[in-house]
Amino acid sequence: MNREKKNGLHKVGIYIVVSGLTLLTLSSCKPTYGTKETPVMTTAAADVDIPMDFDQIHDDVLDEMNPKDYPFVKNLNISGDNASKTVEVQVEIVDNVSQEALAVFMDELMKNIANEAFIQDFRYTKSTDTEYGSFFRKYAVHYIITKGEETVEDVTVSPGEKFPFKA
Repeated sequence: MNREKKNGLHKVGIYIVVSGLTLLTLSSCKPTYGTKETPVMTTAAADVDIPMDFDQIHDDVLDEMNPKDYPFVKNLNISGDNASKTVEVQVEIVDNVSQEALAVFMDELMKNIANEAFIQDFRYTKSTDTEYGSFFRKYAVHYIITKGEETVEDVTVSPGEKFPFKA
């Protein structure tokens, strides 16, 4: 083989090797997102009392409950007292609301309240289709449903008791 041809093949060989190494390097340098460390999550001991932020629960539940789904609800207010472990719910409705529609609304409302409590304290369990999580085993609920000046329902459900509607 002549010298020029050898030099040409040598240059092509070097070019192929350099290109291969470049591709290998680029394919192995994939970006990683996030951290590889497990975040430190702590849970309070069972006997430590974590007070609920009922203003936050009120705001978050109102965000979750779509007014288009419940056009018969004129006003909804959720508050609570950590000392007495009671959730206060006041609902104002329009005329001619069926008990079935009201039960569906109250069911969804209690699920949302329990889920918001779970967000504030992971020791509670979330709601399912068959129960409202564990929040209402520790907190009582007093709800008042009014239609104008008339009180439609005024009910207190003690901790651990069954609600008079679904779940």
